[in-house]
This record gives sequence, C-alpha cells and structure tokens, in this order.
Amino acid sequence: MPPLYSKEWKKKFVQVHAGPRQGRTSPCEMACPAGNPIQKFHTLIAAGNSDEALAAILARNPFPGVTGRVCPHPCEEQCNRASYDEALAIHCMERFAADHGTPPLLRPLPDTGKRVSIVGSGPAGLTAAYFLRLYGHDVTVYERAPVAGGVPRQGIPEFRLPTDVVDREVGFLLGLGVKIRSNVDVGRDVTLAELMSSSHACILATGLWRSRVLDIPGRHFLVPALDWLKQSMLFRERMDGKKVVILGGGGVAFDCAFTAARLKADSVELVCLEAANAMHAPEEEVRQAREEGIVVHNGYLSAVAKQRNGRLALTAHPVASFSFDEKGALHVVPDTDGRELELEADVLVCASGLQLDDGVLAGMDIARTPRGWVLRDQESYETSVPGLFAAGDAANGPGLVSPAVGDGRRVALAVHRCLTGRDASFREVWIGDSGTLEEGPGAAVTPHVVEFHEIMNVSYHEHAPRQLPDAAREHGPQLPFDEMSGGLTGGRAAAEGARCMHCGHCMECGSCVESCPGHILEMGNDGPFVAWPEQCWHCGCCRIACPTSSIAYRFPLTMLL
Repeated sequence: MPPLYSKEWKKKFVQVHAGPRQGRTSPCEMACPAGNPIQKFHTLIAAGNSDEALAAILARNPFPGVTGRVCPHPCEEQCNRASYDEALAIHCMERFAADHGTPPLLRPLPDTGKRVSIVGSGPAGLTAAYFLRLYGHDVTVYERAPVAGGVPRQGIPEFRLPTDVVDREVGFLLGLGVKIRSNVDVGRDVTLAELMSSSHACILATGLWRSRVLDIPGRHFLVPALDWLKQSMLFRERMDGKKVVILGGGGVAFDCAFTAARLKADSVELVCLEAANAMHAPEEEVRQAREEGIVVHNGYLSAVAKQRNGRLALTAHPVASFSFDEKGALHVVPDTDGRELELEADVLVCASGLQLDDGVLAGMDIARTPRGWVLRDQESYETSVPGLFAAGDAANGPGLVSPAVGDGRRVALAVHRCLTGRDASFREVWIGDSGTLEEGPGAAVTPHVVEFHEIMNVSYHEHAPRQLPDAAREHGPQLPFDEMSGGLTGGRAAAEGARCMHCGHCMECGSCVESCPGHILEMGNDGPFVAWPEQCWHCGCCRIACPTSSIAYRFPLTMLL
C-alpha cells in the first residue's frame, strides 16, 4: 500500500476519534483533559487568526480563558518539543486565543421540547449546559451562590484568575439561552426530586464544597480552607503581624498561602504529608512559594491544635510514609527518628480535602462510591436513579478545572443520546459553517500517539526559545491582587505557535513530495496526496523526509521493496 497521511481535521469537532483522515496524533493532545484541539489552534495563532483559534477551542471547551490560566497544563509535560529544546507554552496560547479572539456566532438547534435541570454552575455543570443548549434543549442551571462559575468564580484568587474572565465566559453561555437561577439551594429551597419531576433529565454537578476538617484535638481552632478563601477574597482584610499556618499541600492550600502573603501576613507556613518530591501542587507553584518566602514543611501529620500564650499552637508528627484505603481513610507509618514540629500561629487554615455536601441529595436514595462520591455508570453517566446523571467532582472526587470541562462535555452528549433515544454507537459531532451542531456516523478508534523518536526529519524544525509571558502590569503600580501573568502579546504568541512540531499531523511542508523518487506524490488543495498509487516503491523516502511523522504504511505491502 502507498503511504497513508494523517492530516488536521478541517471541521470544528465536538466529538471525534481517529478515522481515515487522522490516524496519528501528538502526546499533548492525548494528555489534554479538556480535549482541546491543540495543534489546530497553534496553526491558527501562528497565522495570526485568533478568531478561528478561539472558535476551534470553543467546539470542545467553553472556558479557554479559565483553563488557559489555571490548568496545570499536563499537555506541556508531554510535549515532544521538550526533547528538542523547550516544550511549547500551550496554556499561554490557549489564553491568548480566549483573550484576543472574537467568539464565533453559534446558534442552538431548534427547540426539542426537552427540559434539562443542572445542579451546580461550576465548569462541569456549565460545560454540560453549553452543549445541551447547542442541541436545542431547554437548560436551567441552579446555583446556591449569588454568582455563577463555581470554584473558578468563588474559590480561585483573582491574582490567578480574574473574576471578569469567568464572568465573560459565563456570559457567552447566557447569550446562547442557558438560564441560570442563582441563590437557589437545591435541597433547601427546592428538592432534587422536585427538579427531576419537572425535567426530562437532571445533572448533578455540585462539585465539592464541604471542607474535610482534620479530626484532631483542637479541631475547633481550624478554619476550613474554602470558607477562609471566600472571606479573604471578598473582604481582603489585611493580616499585618499575623502568622498563618495552613494544613495541606494541594492547590487549595497554596491558594490560601499566596492569598495570606498578599494580605501582608507576617509569615505563612504549610504543613503537609507529602514529601518534597511528591507534592500534589504543580511544581511552578511550589517554586513560586519559595520565591515569596512561604515555608513548606514536608512529611508531617498535624496532630494537635491548642491555645498557648494568647496564640494558637500546632503540633505535627513526622511521617515516614502514608496511604489511603478505598474509603479514603488515612494510614500513616510514623517516622520514629524524626523530630516533632511545633508552630505558633494566629490563624490555622485546614486544607485537608473536600467532601460532597449531602444536603443536595436529601430524600434521594442514590448509590455512592466507598469514598462518598456519587456512583454513575461508566458509559451512560447515569446514576442509580433513572434520569439523574452526575458530572465533575461530585462523581470523580476532587479534581481540576480541565477534567471537569471534559467530563461535562461527555455527560452532555450522553444526556442528549438519552433524550433523543439514540443508541450508544459512536457518532461524530461538529460545529458546522452555520454555527449549529451537526452529526454523522463515526468509528471510535484511538489514534496512534507519535513519540519524539518517531520523527525522523526533526532537524527540519529550527531551534527556537520558548516565548515567556509578559509581566502582569508593565505600567503603573503593582497591586497585591493583580494577575500574576500578563499572557503573551500577538507577536510572541504567533512565534510560539510556529514552534509547534505538529506531531502526527501533516503540516503541508511538501518534503515528502520533493523526496519521492518515483514522483507518485503531488501537492493539492488539501496538502500532499498519492497521485499514482500503483507506482509506489515503498522506499520510505517520504516517511524519512516527513518532519511530523504523519506518514504511515498499511501492511502487508503489495510490492517488494
């Protein structure tokens, strides 16, 4: 068989798997929890087309301004370019598209007459609402807080994620006809059963808002992390002269630490179980904490909190190792050779985990996992209660924004299948030229992921340094809660997009055509193609010359080499 090309999708796909057009892809795209079309928006940004780049992302993720700021970008850890010089700043380009692109004109399909109620306006709930509304369903989101957006709007400090960014992207959904009823506490103001009785389907996407406070002597001295964060973000009361100690080592704990530092606390310290090389928080946050003078005590279990000499005091025991069982119970092996940790504090913030608020489930007999999350079917996403689906952290446990976005999209497609009586066979879904959703049959085949060593003509790509984002504010005074990063400018974003090696996707460079000794390959409007398949020698010259490893062969070959 002659060479097979793997080429970039022309359509703006909501759901797609490998087909005859794209049998190969990059590690970064496979690693993206939100499912972003990474290479596609790189190409568009490099060409100076931020509007189309944003449109491509919005086909998968309605919150690129949020994820472009707060996602720890596991895609960059997998970037093949890191084996050549430096990984691409993928999250910076996602943010650039969100901040500089004009959103496309999207139009929901005609009304279906089906009503969907969604409990919770976090990333999972609103993503599900976005896609279900595009399908033409009547979608109402119920939110306990006065504002929509979930943790990104209420629980992430402004220096990491400005509230106007969240409001802008929530507003885009409102413009499509998604209805949000705030200040409605499901379980108190209206029951989940009542919502289900008035809807054709209901999605539970409440997230996890109940803090798990450590069960230690003096636990009443501990302030739950999310409560403290929300109060601190709302009132921004200065903490001059105060010592703050935070129990925990995850993302919420570091958000609390950075917030306390910006409120001018005299000192900020974290006490966490994890060793220094096994932190749950992103490495860059740990590095930033050191730069800001925040002290991290690794390998300690908080044991006792008490009052002493007008202040609070925390005692923590050294830990050799620890583990959690299937119910989430902690099991610790003490370090008998280590020294106890004694810390003084004015504020003790407990960031030791989050739990599902059971109030929303009042009166409902819903199956739960051993850890207390809502149990759902792995394919239909339906809970043990027919017509009730679950999305995001409520079903998966504590997680990040990007996985919640991806989960919300998949749940929306599953709910749509249920509402329309479709079978579970895979269908491709895309946004057509008119701005409406379109569907077609497809094959659920996973593409081959191209590793760096498979790119034979890697020297085709010029070495170029990774583009760094601007300072948050280049002119005027720097305020404590100003955004830490200013993102990339247009020129630097284009330069960074041009660094993409397009692993597994044809970049239409023509190297294969030039190298073919039999002249069986030609360039067309859709890039290179096999013009004379019967004349292919299977010499492999095209494969060797390809700078993206987008060429494969189907075996057995029909001619001798």
